[in-house]
Amino acid sequence: MKDYSSWKEKYDKDQEDRRYYFARFCWVNRNKKTPKSGLTWGERFEQMEGISLDEYAEQRIQERNQREKK
Repeated sequence: MKDYSSWKEKYDKDQEDRRYYFARFCWVNRNKKTPKSGLTWGERFEQMEGISLDEYAEQRIQERNQREKK
């Protein structure tokens, strides 16, 4: 079971990193249209991640501020 928990931790971290870097790309291109769907990158982020790009950015800012207070 130990192998599973370490694998799960790595998987969760990888997913967190993937979301972060996808958000960075989408933020820069948020008002541009995606090549196939015709959505903006901001809309595509929300569709894929289940949270708006603005909400995600706000969460990240709050997390950073909490870390800096410690």
